[in-house]
Amino acid sequence: MVQKGESMNYKYTEIMDYLRREIEKDAYTDKLPSIRGLAIKFGCSNSTVIKAYNELESLNLVFSAPKSGYFINRDKVKGEDEYDFYSGVPYNKTLPLESLTKVYMKVLEDKNKALLNYSYPMGYNLLREYALKELHKEDIPLESVLITDGAQGALDLILGTTLKGKRVLVEDPTYNIALSYLEINKLDYDTVNRDLSGIDMEEFEAKVESGEVHYFYTMSRNQNPLGTDLDMEAMNKVISLSRKHGFYIIEDDYLNELSKGPTFFSLADDRTIYIRSFSKTISPTLRVALMVVPKELAKEISYNATYLNQSAALLSQAVLLKYLKSEFYMKDMSHQKEKVKQNIMIFRNALQGYPFKAHIPETGLYASLHFPKEFKLKTLLESLQAKGYRFRDLTGFTKHEDLKILRVSLTQVEPNAMNVAIRELVKEVLLMREEKDDKNKIYI
Repeated sequence: MVQKGESMNYKYTEIMDYLRREIEKDAYTDKLPSIRGLAIKFGCSNSTVIKAYNELESLNLVFSAPKSGYFINRDKVKGEDEYDFYSGVPYNKTLPLESLTKVYMKVLEDKNKALLNYSYPMGYNLLREYALKELHKEDIPLESVLITDGAQGALDLILGTTLKGKRVLVEDPTYNIALSYLEINKLDYDTVNRDLSGIDMEEFEAKVESGEVHYFYTMSRNQNPLGTDLDMEAMNKVISLSRKHGFYIIEDDYLNELSKGPTFFSLADDRTIYIRSFSKTISPTLRVALMVVPKELAKEISYNATYLNQSAALLSQAVLLKYLKSEFYMKDMSHQKEKVKQNIMIFRNALQGYPFKAHIPETGLYASLHFPKEFKLKTLLESLQAKGYRFRDLTGFTKHEDLKILRVSLTQVEPNAMNVAIRELVKEVLLMREEKDDKNKIYI
């Protein structure tokens, strides 16, 4: 006769064995089946499944994240893991290799030899027309739409040919490549502070009122490195000042597929030079970016584009066009969104107990951790590096050496690595905080 409790004991071990076999076969990517799903599969109660998961968690084979579920502890299962929160390049596993392979084959099957020739200065017309249609801006002429050799090609086409002694204003901190471009080319630029609350509008207004600023470069959504979005009030204020003082807004919308909320371009296309790249979500090897310029700038920009010919390779443009129009695009982007959402939820959970300010995005690639000015951030980085955890401060992103901020890349790591490394970071920060010298009131 089966005693009370024996059925549950047998059933939970059966579930454990099943999950272990499936994990060994790589049946799951990261996330494990839901409690309810397993309960239905094995004809048992939720509590039986929870017991099975708790046992696997005690063996360090899985870990849990509140409101997200259970995940494979790959560090334990395979003995290997990457803890790279430093790099901002796309994660290889999320790039749509299979989809792009099929698209490339379809493009090549068309045997259009012209795609192997030099590109057109303004870009592939079919791609330009499709992009304009997708922007839902019927009043914008095709002459305002260009395809460039990546976002950096777009910046070079604007800043390298039209600045001519005029000043560009950039946020601080800002995208390190844009800042390096200004430095290398010895262009006249100034900075305005941006933090978790947004742009310092008082400082911004003071710097544009002279009329010397010709361009304002910004990432309104998922700003790199802070990961923040500008609010509507700040955006409307910038647009108003742009009209008043005659400068244009260069908007780098590098993460369109994973972003939410308005853009400067959607609010004021007559004051915005809009740049949309596809490197972070589709593939950086395509080296394709879309640029839309205000009507009054179109003639000058198109003239420069004609003689500099900085458009992307025709084959890459044709592949991008076919991919954007294919059934793969929305499916792949949906998968990426779920992956990002999953990592953000795990990051949020693992960061519990962090004693200072932090920005955790709703979506996007970057979070940021903020520290007091007296905190020994270099010491923290060295300690984490010694344990194999790579994090990045704002060196290269700012002109202010006293900014104590970490940019945390959320896409280069698996869920287990996220959980382990962020908990270790919090532990180290709390330890350093506790070791504060009471006499001198400094962090060691």
